[in-house]
Amino acid sequence: MSLPILIGMMSQMLLNIIDGVYAGRLGLEASMAVLNYGFPVFYLLFAFFNGISIGTNSVLARYIGGKHEGKAENALSQIIWISMGILAAIVVVELLLQPLNYYLHFLKATESTALLTHQFLTFLFLGMPFTLLSLSLGGGGLRAEGNMRAMATAQMMAVLVNILVAPFLIFGAFHAFGLGLHGFGLGVKGAGLASTIANVIATLYVVRLYVARKTQLRWILLPKWESLEGVKGIFKVGVPSSISQILIGVNWIIMTRLAVKFGATAVAAIGIGGRLDLLSVFPALAIMTSVLTLVGQNFGAKQYDRVRATVRIGLLTSFVTLTALSLVVFTFRHGIIGFFHQDPRTHDAALHYLSFQCLGYGLVGVNIVCSGAFQGLGRGLPFLLLTTMRLLFVALPLAYFLSGRFGEYGLHYTPVIASLLTAILATTWILSAVKGLRHRGPVILEPAV
Repeated sequence: MSLPILIGMMSQMLLNIIDGVYAGRLGLEASMAVLNYGFPVFYLLFAFFNGISIGTNSVLARYIGGKHEGKAENALSQIIWISMGILAAIVVVELLLQPLNYYLHFLKATESTALLTHQFLTFLFLGMPFTLLSLSLGGGGLRAEGNMRAMATAQMMAVLVNILVAPFLIFGAFHAFGLGLHGFGLGVKGAGLASTIANVIATLYVVRLYVARKTQLRWILLPKWESLEGVKGIFKVGVPSSISQILIGVNWIIMTRLAVKFGATAVAAIGIGGRLDLLSVFPALAIMTSVLTLVGQNFGAKQYDRVRATVRIGLLTSFVTLTALSLVVFTFRHGIIGFFHQDPRTHDAALHYLSFQCLGYGLVGVNIVCSGAFQGLGRGLPFLLLTTMRLLFVALPLAYFLSGRFGEYGLHYTPVIASLLTAILATTWILSAVKGLRHRGPVILEPAV
């Protein structure tokens, strides 16, 4: 189950990295607008709705395991409408209050960089409704029923479209395969628009599967609203997950703010390193999604031995896979960073960040899989508590202290230390939780905490 998800998420990672690579060719300000200022904002919004998608996956998987497909279909339709309503409210708030300006002022972005950031996000957010539909129908519905290949196919389509379209939208003239080509020269606007077009294509593929009845669950356009049991279960798991992922984005923003006092190259290095962190996050998320689905279905079917086996195998698989990946990244780190910047100072700072960060990839995998196991059980709070401890109580204070003592490189030491402490606690907690399942009476949507 994890392999198709891994392929799809690695494709999604490439989709995110491609914009950064192209933007790096436009100069330092454009690169910072996309990597340091623009992408974290998109990540915050995406993280919220991705958390809701995880909650949807958890609830629908338990419904399917308990043979309640009708309830699953109604809950899926309800959460799509609710998500679209939330997005509309966010758009209204931005138009009226313009919180993006306060955010850019907080990060001390220059006037020209702020303008580029606005341009990038405007075109990137045009595709947000399609992204929400893909997260709900694909990330929630398809994965809950165990159909991992369809979502992976959609994500691979997206990255291929982005690779082909982005250069023509971003650059006025460029070379590829020995040919001199001409494009629209939209700059960072083109980077955002390319991602939007790619996400629209991927969403249409997922929608086609539901329309053609090639899925176990049906997509009901107009749900019944008499019962909100499923939606409550989705938010019970999804909201803590959303907050946890938002905290990751906030941590990224604050790390960027701490790097500002060391100059533009330090900020650019954090942006590059943060984007490359996806090398560890996406494979771990692939394994986590499989663990979540299998734990949810077997918990709903009261197969507790399978729940325990899934958690143990998931933790081991994640740690071994991500540790192997860290060795590969460490070996080729010079070439990887070279794709983003040719500036020697930026390269050196990003190299230092990645050299330390990749050593903790295995620990990141353990933390993420533990959170997926808890979510499969219908428990979203442990993920939130673990993330809060790692970011707010360990990483940020440590980053502030070490940056004052060792300069910009002090910011690079904190993620591994925080991940180590959290991984020890998370592993102990989840193994204890699944060990005690034999002593509890299962409840499909409201298990004891």
